[in-house]
Amino acid sequence: MKGDETFCSVCGASVTGAGKDIEARVRKTDGTRIILFVVGGFITLIAVGLLLGGGVLFWVNTRHTVDGFITTSSHPLTTASYAMAFQHLNIEVGDVVGDWGVWRPSPGDFVTIKITVSSNHPSTNVFIGIAKASDATSYLSDVEYDELTRFSVSSSRTLEVEYTAHSGVTIPSAPTTQTFWTASRHGAGTQTLEWSPEAGNYWIVLMNEDGSKGVASTISLGAKIPMLSTLGSLLLTGGILALIIGGIIIYFGIRR
Repeated sequence: MKGDETFCSVCGASVTGAGKDIEARVRKTDGTRIILFVVGGFITLIAVGLLLGGGVLFWVNTRHTVDGFITTSSHPLTTASYAMAFQHLNIEVGDVVGDWGVWRPSPGDFVTIKITVSSNHPSTNVFIGIAKASDATSYLSDVEYDELTRFSVSSSRTLEVEYTAHSGVTIPSAPTTQTFWTASRHGAGTQTLEWSPEAGNYWIVLMNEDGSKGVASTISLGAKIPMLSTLGSLLLTGGILALIIGGIIIYFGIRR
């Protein structure tokens, strides 16, 4: 008889093997509980991230939009030349997302751009237009204008711009007489241009309606992202489901 054997007090049978088997099962159960707790905690962290992301999107969509547009504050743009132009607005969504079955997405499916302009001189009407780069280059060839080389939005939604002067001696014809504009607005008071982009390379051109020198306007930009609220709903839904799943797994992990 081995010295470490244990016997049943009723029948006298050895129970040493059974005790070791129980101990092994206990160790296995503890390991499983630890794994469940770790996996549940990881899923819960993911759930918190999804909920925060969805909440931020909903907050932006409800608190920082006007008619669905996220807008910047107004910013004065002034030049003594004939025009101000923001060049090389290159839009190529297809190369990023590719073909989705029978539907090839257009940039306009994801965003709508809004440009609001008003003249700083009540007697001068404004013009804002968007044109293909080739057309705008031809129109402003040898014309004195300023290029907006730095165009950004700060954390306070304030526009920050820098200019580069382009010299020329040609007097441009009035922009309203041109037919190449993809989208345009002009007239007295405040003019608002909404544009659903198409793939291509574009210029945004700001001028006086009659094409005269000395442009002094106030501008603000906006963007509407139709998928913003949808994406927020998906993130919140996924976060809630992940939180439930993670909670269940953690429960089984700590349950004895």
